[in-house]
Amino acid sequence: MSLFVDSSQDNGDDDDDDVYIPSQYTENSLSPRRANAWKPKPEVHFTASTNQIAHLSDVFQSLIAINSQAIVTIRSSGITIYSTYNYTINVHVTIDPALFNQYELTCEPKANGGHADGDVDAEEELELRLGIDINLIANCFTSVLNTMKSEKLISCTIIYQGDGHPLVIEFDDTLISEQLEFYTFYIDQDELIENEQLGNSRINYENVILEIMLKSDVLTNLLQDLYQIDTEILFIYCADEVLNFISSGSIGMSKLIFPNEKSIMEKLPINKSYQHIISQFKFSDFYKIFKAVRLSSKCKFIKDADGCFSIQLICKNYQQSGYPGTLLTINMTELDHDQHLIDWILQDEIEHTTMRYTQPHQQEQQYHEMPLTNIPRLAHEPLINSFKRTGDPISTKTTNGTKKSRQQTAPKRKTKTTNVPLFL
Repeated sequence: MSLFVDSSQDNGDDDDDDVYIPSQYTENSLSPRRANAWKPKPEVHFTASTNQIAHLSDVFQSLIAINSQAIVTIRSSGITIYSTYNYTINVHVTIDPALFNQYELTCEPKANGGHADGDVDAEEELELRLGIDINLIANCFTSVLNTMKSEKLISCTIIYQGDGHPLVIEFDDTLISEQLEFYTFYIDQDELIENEQLGNSRINYENVILEIMLKSDVLTNLLQDLYQIDTEILFIYCADEVLNFISSGSIGMSKLIFPNEKSIMEKLPINKSYQHIISQFKFSDFYKIFKAVRLSSKCKFIKDADGCFSIQLICKNYQQSGYPGTLLTINMTELDHDQHLIDWILQDEIEHTTMRYTQPHQQEQQYHEMPLTNIPRLAHEPLINSFKRTGDPISTKTTNGTKKSRQQTAPKRKTKTTNVPLFL
């Protein structure tokens, strides 16, 4: 479409010369755009210090198994670390500001009189976002942790002055001060928002069909057992008070039954419209959560109707009593179900359930058919035959509960008896 008026619209009349056809670029149309002029982003600086080096080292080490690169978002509410692997697994780590002795996020004024702390809108929250290599930072914290004598004597300070600046981490003790600078990489904001808002990578809490609360130490041992038997495909079978981890690998099919005690498995609510729920994963991907599970104290499994499986872990810091804990949320996408193996699992569960309900009734029926003489006597019951009268044969009890006289079983002894007085 041309921006100019077509000459064919002019019919040659002089009266039509007064007709005004507005252009697309009039001053009135430009005035609103000038009112919404672009404002530069404020220069935000971040400074935090803590002596909880061991906890940060464990958190960073748990992220390495998923991906070495991560995106860090710093807000006044805390630090969030986001990482993804092959668009099938993503992890969100939330570190509360209570872990740090000093936690400051400030807006520095510019030299030309730009933004200051008072110029930032009240609704606008200060935020910093940077991409880092989490593997280098984890190795840094681990090396300091292995060489230090006491965690309380070392202070760690984290400094970041915004885009274009490196991430600076300083370790100070009474003898030496060490400063390390880590380069940050560029983040495509549009791609990041698109990845974070994918429907299959986040739980839809309005359509949750499964929620399980487990004890992390038992789950850690179970993952170790699955790894040792060379698991290739992992199935998680959930039903009413039943949680089974089924392994398919080089040695065949194996089933590990998770204990259903309330102290180990606190709750297992399932949507009433489902009799059972089965999830299928590639075990090499599922095992990436092992370090995080070993670090945590409690674990929660959540699954929605869209097939997204989420694992939430609470990692306590026992060195700091007032710290609520670091939250790790790992979202996974399931594999396409192998219908042949699913049918085998369902058939096995049906047989196991049938055996579990029929076996007690069979045992109860056998107990009713047994004669009363076969009922064993308890230790606290009165011993009826423990007292005897003079001249009665000594009675003993056999395995079938009948009584036999010793005179019938033992031969008679021909000996002389002597009367011994009871009192001398």
